[in-house]
Amino acid sequence: MTSPTRQAPRRGSGPAGFLARSAGCLGAAVLLCVLVAAGLLVWFFQTVHDSGREREHDARADVTAAAERLRTRLQAADADGTLTDREITDVLHPRSPRSVARTATGTTVVIQVAASDWAQCYAYTATRTGTVTSRPLGTCPSPSPVP
Repeated sequence: MTSPTRQAPRRGSGPAGFLARSAGCLGAAVLLCVLVAAGLLVWFFQTVHDSGREREHDARADVTAAAERLRTRLQAADADGTLTDREITDVLHPRSPRSVARTATGTTVVIQVAASDWAQCYAYTATRTGTVTSRPLGTCPSPSPVP
């Protein structure tokens, strides 16, 4: 009979080899989770940043549209070439003008137009010919009492 021969244990077998393989798999899984979390954070902050820009753009567009509607209404009120305080109040209700200035050539009304979280002041100039022009102002003047 031949004597049984013992084979040398394979490298990486046994409890030590199992632990080494498990640690490697666990490390790879943790690295993958960290990369996925980082990707999600980048995506989240980019989305928040983009939506803020879209909201601002939409608010600016809404302000511009509202300013044009006010110009059209002021022009209709000024059809006779004279823009009275009553006509200004009726057009702006419930707003009030920041200022009203009357000269020999016409009336200039400054109004703050707002939409969402955006506001801008516009100067509307009504001439004696019944036309009204508007222009955005860089800053809003402080409100003054209407005569």
